[in-house]
Amino acid sequence: MPPYKVTGYSVVTEALPGTTEWAKQAASTSGGALWVNGVYAMRNVRGTGSATTRGIISNHARGVAMDLSWRRVEARKLGVNDGRVKAVKWLNLVLDNWETLGVQCVLDYFPTDHGRGWRVDRVEALPKKAHNHQAWVKYARPTIHGAPGGDWFHIEITLGMANDAGRVKRAFDAVFGVSTTPQQPLATVAPTTEKGKRRATSGKPDPA
Repeated sequence: MPPYKVTGYSVVTEALPGTTEWAKQAASTSGGALWVNGVYAMRNVRGTGSATTRGIISNHARGVAMDLSWRRVEARKLGVNDGRVKAVKWLNLVLDNWETLGVQCVLDYFPTDHGRGWRVDRVEALPKKAHNHQAWVKYARPTIHGAPGGDWFHIEITLGMANDAGRVKRAFDAVFGVSTTPQQPLATVAPTTEKGKRRATSGKPDPA
């Protein structure tokens, strides 16, 4: 089965061009259902580390991860009506074309009780799924920081894609066709959970 490679990538000092382009293409090809809520950040995985203990480095710090929100923010003209429904439909197409688009991992913080995760090394796991987008694991215990009710997807891509904005653009054109939707600038609105803010968890930390 295809390997999950992200944790073997080195930490970088700035956003990688292909990751930034991938996030912008996601906003565009989803028809505005998704908007870019963060790409590069030098930080630990949320819920790990303290002033006296070492945390787990986030994959955002490796330059290959992004957060895409489907929340409607009318004042900022972000998102669309029925944003999650449209975003999930977009995501299914992305995951059915994971190899072309270089997808390694997706975390969905919304479903109860503890969110769900898709990873490339589960695509060929038995029993075989009819579609790649069905290779999800629904978490049975607190696993990702912000679930349930979180209004964003965390997506990780390969380093090859993250380093090459042109390759990303060609990949999206191959899957979605040439988009006519204007690209949006990066946003800074914090994603929320069902209680209106990120929530801590005492379980296994977010692998991102």
